Amino acid sequence: MGTTPRTPSSPDCLRAAPSLLRSRYNYFTPRGDRWLGYNARLGTIALLADDVVQLLRGDGSLSGIRSADKLVKLGFLHYGDELDQIFKTYNSAKNNTALHITIAPSLACNFACDYCYQNSYRNDRSMSPEVQAATVAFIGACVADGRRNVSLEWYGGEPLLAKDTVLSMTTAIHETVIRAGGCLKHVGIVTNGSLLAPATAAELQAAGVSEAQVSFDALLYVEGEKRGVLDAEGGPSPILLNVLSATSFLRMTLRVNVSSENKGDISNITEVLSTHGLAGSYYLARVDNFAGANSVSRPRGEGQFASQGMRQLPIVQVTSGTAGLARVQGGGPACNDSAPSRHASKIVGRGAFARMEQKSFASPEMLQQLADKLRPKEHFCSATTGAMFVIDADGDISRCWESAGVKSESIGNVLTERRTVEEKAVNAKWEAYHPLAYSACADCRVLPLCMGGCSYPRVVHDATNPECTSIRQQIDFCVDEVAKRLKLP
Repeated sequence: MGTTPRTPSSPDCLRAAPSLLRSRYNYFTPRGDRWLGYNARLGTIALLADDVVQLLRGDGSLSGIRSADKLVKLGFLHYGDELDQIFKTYNSAKNNTALHITIAPSLACNFACDYCYQNSYRNDRSMSPEVQAATVAFIGACVADGRRNVSLEWYGGEPLLAKDTVLSMTTAIHETVIRAGGCLKHVGIVTNGSLLAPATAAELQAAGVSEAQVSFDALLYVEGEKRGVLDAEGGPSPILLNVLSATSFLRMTLRVNVSSENKGDISNITEVLSTHGLAGSYYLARVDNFAGANSVSRPRGEGQFASQGMRQLPIVQVTSGTAGLARVQGGGPACNDSAPSRHASKIVGRGAFARMEQKSFASPEMLQQLADKLRPKEHFCSATTGAMFVIDADGDISRCWESAGVKSESIGNVLTERRTVEEKAVNAKWEAYHPLAYSACADCRVLPLCMGGCSYPRVVHDATNPECTSIRQQIDFCVDEVAKRLKLP
């Protein structure tokens, strides 16, 4: 009843098989008498014979292509709709077993960086004992509800201004997670480094913190204003000295914020870091501003913060004949940091930043970061997975680090289970977001590598055309550079 009967001319046994199609996410670069092929949807890299590449790059029949099944497995060929496959990957990552908690125990800071988006929200309030207890209880309830794989990041402001809170709550959260049947897999802290003395680093390690991220934004250190790598006499700055000593206790990730003010010093800054054995520990992050093209009042920075459990980049060698699989793993940081700017005059152009970043990849120690650029993402960051909650000193819960301290962008509060109409509306916008809803993203050949980029301007400020991440301008360079460095036959 209500169904259309099958006609004799189209029985199931005669239904046409799905067509074999070329991936739109293929990239190729010469490698001797063969080619290195890269597929951005799966993150696979393979050595391919010339005749195979010509067929993959062409638009004719694929009926004679060799090793078709293995090329499908590697993503260079496919059946069906690739966007549908990306859609499924995106949705499958919205699982209920992960929990990413970011806590800002205070928005106070001992530096006055003029590009910081939180300057308008600074206050001296610290997390009260009541909010601390409610936050720990909130995390315990999430774990008991099935979110058993927990990661914790301390954020600010400057979280070490509330060091005692960081130390005591880390211990309490660990105990609560274990008691609720979960596992606290990672604890990190984002700090300006000025208070990260050796004794403090040791205390953090003892409490269970394993990683710290510190940002630099200048060559010369100016107390309270510039986070430089050198002091006035040309020696390591107080922050750099703290970083060097902290490596005995914590895994250090260094972020170099790039603006028009310091772009001429970037090579000197990174040289100083490399001289002190920190090559490979730093990355460049563009101080960003979405306001111009999108009428967004609060911009966001592009960058990465290392975390555990991210999907690795599979690098697969295959010939066009036997397609033998020899797997090499590569992986690294995921995106989750911000260093935005309200001042458009301080912004380095996207193209100029991409070239600066490419230059930094020249160092042999940066191969891992280069490979990370070619690692597919399920989501740009945890904000859109439904698994991340940011809790500020007042107990307000947000979905994004950008929203810490902004009550109009909260989705609830740890002190109450009831949400306001406004909080429900904000949460609904986060739940409804999907990068494929935007044609510019759906049509883009680097979509699997950025998954639409930062969702914040679109979700919170209804931006329709936020700036793309640098991989869009770097994809050919990255593929070519990886091809040169990988030791493949």
